[in-house]
Amino acid sequence: MLPDIRIAVENGIVRVTYKGDVEYEATTEMLRSVGRIAAERKIDALLFDVREANYQFYHLGAVRHAEEGPSLGIGHAFRIAFLGAADNPMLGYVEAVTQNRGYWVKAFSTEPDALAWLRTTS
Repeated sequence: MLPDIRIAVENGIVRVTYKGDVEYEATTEMLRSVGRIAAERKIDALLFDVREANYQFYHLGAVRHAEEGPSLGIGHAFRIAFLGAADNPMLGYVEAVTQNRGYWVKAFSTEPDALAWLRTTS
């Protein structure tokens, strides 16, 4: 299934909803767009909703994107929440990879928890 990526600004948060198969190049372009939108609007809170994404081969892509983040406009000053399925091991892996590369990030399995964390760390 082709990726369906939606980017919106909601209540001071850049929200990305990623559905379908995760593709490296599509994710790279999405991160560039998110970085640009956040810079234009002076937003430092990002929510990546990957509950309906198929992260079949996420290990290498997660590492590469975490390392390339600053060059794509996603610097270490952002607060980043990942929203995924509670039983998906990808969620903890992505959280660990990004934290180990200096990002302020946390993974969640419920949207209210993710939004509350983004709003309380302002």
